[in-house]
Amino acid sequence: MTISAETTGTPAEFELDILRYGLIEVAREMNDALMRSAFSPVCRDILDCTTAIHVHSGDGWETVAQWEGCMQHAFTSPHIVNFAMDDFDVDSMQPGDVIFVNDPWRGTIHQSDVNLLRPVFVDGRVEFILHSTSHLVDLGGPIPGGFSNGTQTAFEEQLKLPPTLLYANDVPVRPLFNFLLENNRVPHLVLGDLRALYGCLVVGERQLRALIDRGGLEKVKAAGRYAIEATEQSMRRGIAAVPDGDYTVEDFLDDDGITDEPIPVRVTVKVRGDSMEIDFSGSGRQPLGNCGTAWCEAVRCIEAVKLMVDPSTPVNSGTLRPIETILPQGSVVCVLPPSSCSNHADIGPRCINAVASALSEAVGDRSIACDTGTALVISLGGIDTRPGHEGTPWGAFALTGGGWGGTWKEDGVSFCVTPIGNCRTSVQEHVEIESPLIVAQHEMVLDTAGAGQYRGGLGSVYTLTAQSDTMVTVTCDRVRTGAPGAAGAGSGAPAFGWYIPDFDLERHSDPLDLRGLEPLFGMFDDDGRPDPNGGEFCKGARYRTGKISGLVLKAGDAFRFIIGGGGGWGDPLLRDLDRLEEDVRNGLCSAEFAAQAYGAVLSGDHIDRSATAERRAELAALREQGRWSVPTAAPLTWTI
Repeated sequence: MTISAETTGTPAEFELDILRYGLIEVAREMNDALMRSAFSPVCRDILDCTTAIHVHSGDGWETVAQWEGCMQHAFTSPHIVNFAMDDFDVDSMQPGDVIFVNDPWRGTIHQSDVNLLRPVFVDGRVEFILHSTSHLVDLGGPIPGGFSNGTQTAFEEQLKLPPTLLYANDVPVRPLFNFLLENNRVPHLVLGDLRALYGCLVVGERQLRALIDRGGLEKVKAAGRYAIEATEQSMRRGIAAVPDGDYTVEDFLDDDGITDEPIPVRVTVKVRGDSMEIDFSGSGRQPLGNCGTAWCEAVRCIEAVKLMVDPSTPVNSGTLRPIETILPQGSVVCVLPPSSCSNHADIGPRCINAVASALSEAVGDRSIACDTGTALVISLGGIDTRPGHEGTPWGAFALTGGGWGGTWKEDGVSFCVTPIGNCRTSVQEHVEIESPLIVAQHEMVLDTAGAGQYRGGLGSVYTLTAQSDTMVTVTCDRVRTGAPGAAGAGSGAPAFGWYIPDFDLERHSDPLDLRGLEPLFGMFDDDGRPDPNGGEFCKGARYRTGKISGLVLKAGDAFRFIIGGGGGWGDPLLRDLDRLEEDVRNGLCSAEFAAQAYGAVLSGDHIDRSATAERRAELAALREQGRWSVPTAAPLTWTI
């Protein structure tokens, strides 16, 4: 159905509008059921899950409604169902069948993200496909958690399955369940999550059938098409407001975990009327390590466009229609099998950063700065040795939380995960009940936000101590330099990591006190002090990368990570002094960084307005001469 001025406000359209939100409500109830019944913290607490409803349209399937916990799944979902159903004969399916797939080259993001698809029959014909997806806490492979840093092929990773029947007529296919459960470290969590993923589809079918009974099949399908076209037209209006042109940006991944060579991510955004092409030609070759992706940047990068030109409409297949994406085969954004691509959590944010930066060039004074650009995913697992828990296998995840970039009208959001996920970290009380871990510290850190007229959001410190020996995988980028600023602003702080032997909260509570800590990665000076402006990459550190596998955290020891904030927006010498003074008073910006980056002259917590105006004029003149530039954010008051 095409929306036009002639049909606007008619009773038929009003009914379709009610039904399209009814479809969204079905997806929401599926997602609520999934999270309430999931066993692992990945789905239950972190929200690394999504539910969707697809309808057949033309030669393929389109997403009409979804409810995301993890934003990237909302964008990849339309393609996953088409990849899977191209392999599976829909005419041979029966009511109650459920397909399992986790193959990155058949649509999933990486092998840890499993997808369950359930056909909905009406009058003997498949009219809808219901879809649930979540990251599973483990599916075998060399390390717990699935981010197999250091591997070079998919054969070294977790189990990978093409579209395969998991339930037949609502009866579990025992051989497949046995295969999955006998090849991972935490079968109790995996079984619970698989049942939750299946159960939410049963809930969705029941609710969808009730909606069809109320509105009729044809009207519900028409409402789905209406939803897609409404979103498409809203996206096209947003794109049409962007000036036509070609806008090119290049960014980098630090390394691939095998070599220490930076990997370029180059994108050209071409805007023509109400359509757009996103071209990744010129990006780096397929990496040796696991940080490339099989295909999903074709749609995941569109998150940046959605956030900037059409943030309010629901995501469905209409979001994708106005945009074509070009992915060079054999590049970091389109690796070829059997390359490893388990670490998608750095290339994805980097592609979104690049597209957002290119669009910022196009829109000028309505630009935004980059977010932290890395999720700093921590995967943990092992065998519990605590009294009363001896021999119990366990697994957990953590997302540390960085900051989003400043915009043309406001400071960036602090202490949150990158937009690729839009997830939250584990509930710390659950971590400590279910795992031999204690989260000693998780809070914002001063001086991590990129300086600007509107600063970036602040990053955080995450300190965790183990009560049993723990296998740790760290997936981190933005170690060499932080998130770039926009419109003349400074970059956010990069990431740092340390190992803390014999952790004691009283001695080790200050995140800026480095005495007795072993550096794991970061930019350090000769004395071991973090210094992104003049330090050397991983100097004196245990690792030459932020992508680590096989780190053993001994019982009684701890690790600490600091993740940077978002880039700033605009000239920091123009930042409102009342705002800057409030940041200093609230412990978000030190007096030292306020002087260095903002030209502020302080007396206690108060800024001397007259002296600051003179100092800012001096810095502006030095900048004109090329003798001063906005420093990268980083705390300046370390104790070593």
